[in-house]
Amino acid sequence: MKIILLPLSLLFRFGVFVRNFLYNTGLLKAKVLEPKIISVGNISAGGTGKTPFVELITEYLIRKNKFVVVVSKGYKREFDDIKVVETGFRNEKHELNTENLGDEALMLLENLSSAGLEGGLLVVGDDKTKAAKFAATKFKPEIIVIDDGFQHRKLFRDLDIVIINPNSDKHMIPAGNLREPLKNFRRADLLVINNKFEKNPVNENRKNMPQVICNYVFEGIRGIDNTVLSVEDIKSATVYCGIGEPDSFKLLLNELNIKIDEFITFPDHHYFTNTELENLMNSFSKNGSSHILTTQKDYVRLKNSELVLKAKSNNTYKNLLFNFPLYFTKIKMQINSNSEYLFKEIDNLLKSE
Repeated sequence: MKIILLPLSLLFRFGVFVRNFLYNTGLLKAKVLEPKIISVGNISAGGTGKTPFVELITEYLIRKNKFVVVVSKGYKREFDDIKVVETGFRNEKHELNTENLGDEALMLLENLSSAGLEGGLLVVGDDKTKAAKFAATKFKPEIIVIDDGFQHRKLFRDLDIVIINPNSDKHMIPAGNLREPLKNFRRADLLVINNKFEKNPVNENRKNMPQVICNYVFEGIRGIDNTVLSVEDIKSATVYCGIGEPDSFKLLLNELNIKIDEFITFPDHHYFTNTELENLMNSFSKNGSSHILTTQKDYVRLKNSELVLKAKSNNTYKNLLFNFPLYFTKIKMQINSNSEYLFKEIDNLLKSE
Protein backbone atom coordinates (compact mmCIF):
# COMPACT_ATOMS: atom_id res chain seq x y z
CA MET A 1 0.00 0.00 0.00
CA LYS A 2 2.85 2.41 0.83
CA ILE A 3 4.30 2.00 -2.65
CA ILE A 4 0.96 2.94 -4.21
CA LEU A 5 0.74 6.06 -2.02
CA LEU A 6 4.33 7.23 -2.54
CA PRO A 7 3.49 9.48 -5.56
CA LEU A 8 0.92 11.29 -3.39
CA SER A 9 3.52 11.61 -0.64
CA LEU A 10 5.93 13.20 -3.11
CA LEU A 11 3.24 15.67 -4.14
CA PHE A 12 2.55 16.47 -0.48
CA ARG A 13 6.30 16.86 0.13
CA PHE A 14 6.52 19.37 -2.72
CA GLY A 15 3.65 21.41 -1.29
CA VAL A 16 5.35 21.49 2.12
CA PHE A 17 8.63 22.53 0.49
CA VAL A 18 6.96 25.44 -1.32
CA ARG A 19 5.23 26.66 1.84
CA ASN A 20 8.43 26.52 3.89
CA PHE A 21 10.42 28.17 1.10
CA LEU A 22 8.02 31.11 1.04
CA TYR A 23 8.38 31.65 4.79
CA ASN A 24 12.13 30.96 4.92
CA THR A 25 12.81 33.54 2.20
CA GLY A 26 10.47 36.12 3.70
CA LEU A 27 8.05 36.12 0.77
CA LEU A 28 5.38 35.22 3.33
CA LYS A 29 5.50 36.99 6.70
CA ALA A 30 4.51 35.50 10.04
CA LYS A 31 2.14 37.48 12.25
CA VAL A 32 3.95 39.00 15.25
CA LEU A 33 1.95 39.42 18.46
CA GLU A 34 2.74 41.39 21.61
CA PRO A 35 2.96 38.46 24.08
CA LYS A 36 5.84 36.03 23.90
CA ILE A 37 4.87 32.95 21.88
CA ILE A 38 5.99 29.38 22.60
CA SER A 39 5.04 26.79 20.01
CA VAL A 40 5.03 23.05 20.78
CA GLY A 41 4.69 20.86 17.71
CA ASN A 42 5.90 17.77 15.93
CA ILE A 43 7.03 16.39 12.59
CA SER A 44 4.71 13.39 12.50
CA ALA A 45 0.91 13.31 12.55
CA GLY A 46 -0.02 12.68 16.15
CA GLY A 47 1.26 10.50 18.93
CA THR A 48 4.41 12.37 19.98
CA GLY A 49 3.18 13.90 23.23
CA LYS A 50 2.56 17.53 22.28
CA THR A 51 -0.31 18.11 24.71
CA PRO A 52 1.43 16.50 27.74
CA PHE A 53 4.45 18.71 27.01
CA VAL A 54 2.21 21.78 26.74
CA GLU A 55 0.80 20.79 30.13
CA LEU A 56 4.33 20.59 31.56
CA ILE A 57 5.24 24.06 30.25
CA THR A 58 1.95 25.59 31.36
CA GLU A 59 2.35 24.18 34.86
CA TYR A 60 5.85 25.68 35.05
CA LEU A 61 4.60 29.13 33.97
CA ILE A 62 1.58 29.19 36.27
CA ARG A 63 3.70 28.15 39.25
CA LYS A 64 5.91 31.15 38.44
CA ASN A 65 2.76 33.32 38.67
CA LYS A 66 2.76 34.14 34.98
CA PHE A 67 -0.44 34.87 33.10
CA VAL A 68 -0.37 32.26 30.35
CA VAL A 69 -2.84 31.44 27.59
CA VAL A 70 -2.81 28.03 25.91
CA VAL A 71 -4.13 28.03 22.34
CA SER A 72 -5.45 24.71 21.02
CA LYS A 73 -7.31 23.79 17.85
CA GLY A 74 -9.70 21.39 19.58
CA TYR A 75 -9.46 18.63 16.97
CA LYS A 76 -12.71 17.13 15.67
CA ARG A 77 -14.98 19.33 17.75
CA GLU A 78 -18.29 20.16 16.14
CA PHE A 79 -18.13 23.95 16.45
CA ASP A 80 -15.72 26.48 14.94
CA ASP A 81 -16.28 29.38 17.36
CA ILE A 82 -13.60 30.44 19.85
CA LYS A 83 -14.01 29.02 23.37
CA VAL A 84 -12.29 30.53 26.43
CA VAL A 85 -11.98 28.65 29.73
CA GLU A 86 -10.02 29.39 32.91
CA THR A 87 -7.44 26.73 33.78
CA GLY A 88 -8.97 26.25 37.23
CA PHE A 89 -12.44 25.56 35.81
CA ARG A 90 -13.65 22.17 37.07
CA ASN A 91 -16.69 21.73 34.79
CA GLU A 92 -18.76 20.27 37.64
CA LYS A 93 -22.02 21.28 35.94
CA HIS A 94 -20.83 19.89 32.59
CA GLU A 95 -21.04 23.16 30.68
CA LEU A 96 -18.14 21.91 28.55
CA ASN A 97 -18.06 18.77 26.45
CA THR A 98 -15.79 17.21 23.86
CA GLU A 99 -18.10 18.30 21.04
CA ASN A 100 -17.46 21.99 21.82
CA LEU A 101 -13.90 21.83 23.20
CA GLY A 102 -12.21 18.71 21.78
CA ASP A 103 -10.74 15.76 23.65
CA GLU A 104 -7.13 16.93 24.09
CA ALA A 105 -8.13 20.45 25.14
CA LEU A 106 -10.62 19.10 27.66
CA MET A 107 -8.07 16.60 29.00
CA LEU A 108 -5.52 19.41 29.39
CA LEU A 109 -8.09 21.51 31.24
CA GLU A 110 -9.02 18.65 33.56
CA ASN A 111 -5.38 17.94 34.42
CA LEU A 112 -4.53 21.59 35.11
CA SER A 113 -7.69 22.06 37.17
CA SER A 114 -7.18 18.89 39.22
CA ALA A 115 -3.66 20.12 40.03
CA GLY A 116 -5.11 23.41 41.29
CA LEU A 117 -3.32 25.43 38.61
CA GLU A 118 -5.46 28.55 38.36
CA GLY A 119 -4.62 31.87 36.77
CA GLY A 120 -4.31 30.85 33.13
CA LEU A 121 -6.66 30.56 30.17
CA LEU A 122 -7.34 27.90 27.57
CA VAL A 123 -8.44 29.34 24.21
CA VAL A 124 -9.75 26.87 21.62
CA GLY A 125 -10.21 27.87 18.00
CA ASP A 126 -9.94 26.27 14.56
CA ASP A 127 -7.68 29.09 13.31
CA LYS A 128 -4.74 29.26 15.74
CA THR A 129 -3.53 32.65 14.45
CA LYS A 130 -6.99 34.13 14.90
CA ALA A 131 -7.35 32.52 18.35
CA ALA A 132 -3.91 33.75 19.46
CA LYS A 133 -4.59 37.28 18.15
CA PHE A 134 -7.95 37.28 19.96
CA ALA A 135 -6.27 36.18 23.20
CA ALA A 136 -3.45 38.71 22.88
CA THR A 137 -5.83 41.61 22.23
CA LYS A 138 -8.58 40.77 24.72
CA PHE A 139 -6.66 39.27 27.65
CA LYS A 140 -3.09 40.62 27.21
CA PRO A 141 -1.29 37.58 28.64
CA GLU A 142 2.42 37.57 29.35
CA ILE A 143 2.95 34.45 27.27
CA ILE A 144 0.98 32.29 24.82
CA VAL A 145 1.65 28.56 24.37
CA ILE A 146 0.51 27.09 21.04
CA ASP A 147 -0.39 23.40 21.11
CA ASP A 148 0.63 21.81 17.78
CA GLY A 149 2.16 24.87 16.14
CA PHE A 150 5.29 23.69 14.30
CA GLN A 151 3.63 23.70 10.86
CA HIS A 152 1.51 26.75 11.67
CA ARG A 153 4.00 29.24 10.28
CA LYS A 154 1.53 32.09 9.89
CA LEU A 155 2.26 32.92 13.54
CA PHE A 156 5.68 34.12 14.70
CA ARG A 157 7.03 32.27 17.72
CA ASP A 158 9.76 33.34 20.14
CA LEU A 159 10.51 29.75 21.11
CA ASP A 160 9.87 26.97 18.60
CA ILE A 161 9.85 23.47 20.16
CA VAL A 162 9.52 20.27 18.15
CA ILE A 163 8.94 16.82 19.64
CA ILE A 164 9.97 13.60 17.96
CA ASN A 165 9.95 9.95 18.98
CA PRO A 166 12.88 7.60 18.40
CA ASN A 167 12.50 5.47 15.25
CA SER A 168 10.19 7.96 13.55
CA ASP A 169 8.51 7.09 10.24
CA LYS A 170 10.51 7.90 7.09
CA HIS A 171 7.60 8.53 4.73
CA MET A 172 5.42 11.59 4.34
CA ILE A 173 1.62 11.59 4.43
CA PRO A 174 -0.22 9.58 3.07
CA ALA A 175 2.34 6.76 2.64
CA GLY A 176 3.58 7.45 6.18
CA ASN A 177 2.73 9.82 8.99
CA LEU A 178 5.33 12.58 8.52
CA ARG A 179 3.92 16.07 8.08
CA GLU A 180 7.22 17.24 6.64
CA PRO A 181 10.71 15.76 6.15
CA LEU A 182 12.30 14.67 9.41
CA LYS A 183 15.34 16.88 8.75
CA ASN A 184 13.13 19.94 9.20
CA PHE A 185 13.41 19.60 12.97
CA ARG A 186 16.46 21.87 12.47
CA ARG A 187 14.03 24.74 12.02
CA ALA A 188 13.14 24.54 15.71
CA ASP A 189 14.96 26.26 18.56
CA LEU A 190 14.72 23.22 20.81
CA LEU A 191 14.33 19.52 20.12
CA VAL A 192 12.45 17.24 22.53
CA ILE A 193 12.86 13.48 22.27
CA ASN A 194 9.98 11.63 23.87
CA ASN A 195 10.88 8.03 24.70
CA LYS A 196 7.35 7.44 26.03
CA PHE A 197 7.66 4.07 27.82
CA GLU A 198 10.65 2.86 25.80
CA LYS A 199 13.87 2.18 27.69
CA ASN A 200 16.14 2.14 24.67
CA PRO A 201 18.80 4.88 24.47
CA VAL A 202 18.23 7.70 22.00
CA ASN A 203 20.59 9.43 19.63
CA GLU A 204 21.58 12.61 21.45
CA ASN A 205 23.72 14.05 18.69
CA ARG A 206 21.31 15.46 16.14
CA LYS A 207 23.43 18.21 14.57
CA ASN A 208 24.53 19.33 18.07
CA MET A 209 21.09 20.83 18.57
CA PRO A 210 19.87 21.50 22.14
CA GLN A 211 17.55 18.67 23.06
CA VAL A 212 15.49 17.63 26.04
CA ILE A 213 14.95 13.94 26.79
CA CYS A 214 11.52 12.99 28.14
CA ASN A 215 9.35 10.00 28.89
CA TYR A 216 5.95 9.18 30.35
CA VAL A 217 5.38 8.33 34.00
CA PHE A 218 2.49 6.06 34.99
CA GLU A 219 0.38 7.72 37.71
CA GLY A 220 -2.33 5.13 38.24
CA ILE A 221 -5.57 3.68 36.94
CA ARG A 222 -8.74 5.71 37.45
CA GLY A 223 -12.44 5.26 36.89
CA ILE A 224 -15.71 7.17 37.18
CA ASP A 225 -15.56 9.99 39.76
CA ASN A 226 -11.77 9.55 39.81
CA THR A 227 -11.92 6.26 41.72
CA VAL A 228 -8.55 4.48 41.91
CA LEU A 229 -8.00 0.89 40.80
CA SER A 230 -4.97 -1.14 41.84
CA VAL A 231 -3.05 -2.85 39.03
CA GLU A 232 -3.06 -6.03 41.12
CA ASP A 233 -6.88 -6.12 40.97
CA ILE A 234 -6.86 -6.49 37.18
CA LYS A 235 -6.90 -10.18 36.30
CA SER A 236 -7.19 -9.47 32.56
CA ALA A 237 -8.48 -6.66 30.37
CA THR A 238 -10.23 -5.93 27.13
CA VAL A 239 -8.43 -2.82 25.89
CA TYR A 240 -9.41 -0.14 23.40
CA CYS A 241 -7.94 3.19 22.32
CA GLY A 242 -8.11 5.84 19.61
CA ILE A 243 -4.75 7.61 19.82
CA GLY A 244 -1.91 8.46 17.46
CA GLU A 245 0.43 5.65 18.56
CA PRO A 246 -1.54 2.80 20.17
CA ASP A 247 1.59 0.65 20.49
CA SER A 248 2.87 2.93 23.26
CA PHE A 249 -0.30 2.23 25.25
CA LYS A 250 0.14 -1.50 24.75
CA LEU A 251 3.76 -1.18 25.88
CA LEU A 252 2.63 0.50 29.12
CA LEU A 253 0.15 -2.30 29.86
CA ASN A 254 2.83 -4.89 29.18
CA GLU A 255 5.20 -3.06 31.54
CA LEU A 256 2.46 -3.23 34.19
CA ASN A 257 2.12 -6.99 33.54
CA ILE A 258 -1.57 -6.63 32.69
CA LYS A 259 -2.93 -9.56 30.69
CA ILE A 260 -4.55 -8.24 27.52
CA ASP A 261 -7.42 -10.39 26.25
CA GLU A 262 -8.05 -8.20 23.22
CA PHE A 263 -6.54 -4.93 22.00
CA ILE A 264 -8.97 -2.87 19.88
CA THR A 265 -7.77 0.25 18.06
CA PHE A 266 -9.59 3.18 16.46
CA PRO A 267 -8.32 6.27 14.59
CA ASP A 268 -6.96 9.19 16.62
CA HIS A 269 -9.68 11.45 18.13
CA HIS A 270 -12.32 8.89 17.11
CA TYR A 271 -15.93 9.44 18.18
CA PHE A 272 -17.46 6.05 18.88
CA THR A 273 -20.64 4.84 17.28
CA ASN A 274 -23.25 2.90 19.23
CA THR A 275 -22.38 -0.23 17.24
CA GLU A 276 -18.68 0.09 18.09
CA LEU A 277 -19.40 0.44 21.80
CA GLU A 278 -21.85 -2.47 21.72
CA ASN A 279 -19.18 -4.60 20.02
CA LEU A 280 -16.68 -3.53 22.68
CA MET A 281 -19.01 -4.55 25.51
CA ASN A 282 -19.75 -7.84 23.75
CA SER A 283 -16.01 -8.49 23.40
CA PHE A 284 -15.52 -7.84 27.10
CA SER A 285 -18.19 -10.40 27.97
CA LYS A 286 -16.92 -12.94 25.43
CA ASN A 287 -13.32 -12.57 26.60
CA GLY A 288 -14.25 -13.01 30.25
CA SER A 289 -12.10 -10.02 31.19
CA SER A 290 -12.18 -8.54 34.65
CA HIS A 291 -11.94 -4.93 33.34
CA ILE A 292 -12.06 -2.68 30.30
CA LEU A 293 -9.06 -0.35 29.98
CA THR A 294 -8.49 2.71 27.82
CA THR A 295 -6.42 5.92 27.70
CA GLN A 296 -7.32 9.15 29.46
CA LYS A 297 -7.96 10.89 26.13
CA ASP A 298 -10.41 8.19 25.07
CA TYR A 299 -12.08 8.25 28.47
CA VAL A 300 -12.45 12.04 28.39
CA ARG A 301 -14.01 11.81 24.93
CA LEU A 302 -16.53 9.24 26.15
CA LYS A 303 -17.34 10.67 29.58
CA ASN A 304 -17.77 14.26 28.39
CA SER A 305 -19.80 13.57 25.28
CA GLU A 306 -23.16 15.28 24.90
CA LEU A 307 -24.57 11.78 24.44
CA VAL A 308 -23.81 11.23 28.14
CA LEU A 309 -24.21 14.70 29.61
CA LYS A 310 -27.52 15.54 27.95
CA ALA A 311 -29.06 12.08 27.72
CA LYS A 312 -32.35 11.83 29.62
CA SER A 313 -32.32 8.05 29.62
CA ASN A 314 -29.80 5.23 29.45
CA ASN A 315 -27.94 4.74 26.17
CA THR A 316 -24.89 2.86 24.92
CA TYR A 317 -22.45 5.53 26.10
CA LYS A 318 -23.92 5.66 29.60
CA ASN A 319 -24.20 1.89 29.75
CA LEU A 320 -20.46 1.45 29.16
CA LEU A 321 -19.56 4.21 31.64
CA PHE A 322 -21.77 3.20 34.54
CA ASN A 323 -22.51 -0.50 34.12
CA PHE A 324 -19.12 -1.88 33.09
CA PRO A 325 -15.74 -1.89 34.89
CA LEU A 326 -14.26 0.78 32.62
CA TYR A 327 -11.01 2.46 33.74
CA PHE A 328 -8.28 4.61 32.18
CA THR A 329 -4.54 4.90 32.69
CA LYS A 330 -3.29 8.24 33.99
CA ILE A 331 0.14 9.30 32.75
CA LYS A 332 2.27 12.42 32.93
CA MET A 333 5.31 13.60 31.01
CA GLN A 334 8.59 14.09 32.83
CA ILE A 335 11.99 15.39 31.74
CA ASN A 336 14.81 12.88 32.21
CA SER A 337 17.74 15.02 31.15
CA ASN A 338 18.69 18.48 29.90
CA SER A 339 15.75 20.24 31.54
CA GLU A 340 17.97 23.32 31.86
CA TYR A 341 17.77 23.80 28.09
CA LEU A 342 14.01 24.21 28.26
CA PHE A 343 13.65 26.26 31.42
CA LYS A 344 16.57 28.54 30.59
CA GLU A 345 14.92 29.36 27.25
CA ILE A 346 11.58 30.07 28.94
CA ASP A 347 13.15 32.16 31.71
CA ASN A 348 15.07 34.23 29.14
CA LEU A 349 11.78 34.91 27.34
CA LEU A 350 10.19 36.10 30.55
CA LYS A 351 13.12 38.40 31.31
CA SER A 352 12.84 40.02 27.87
CA GLU A 353 9.19 40.96 28.27
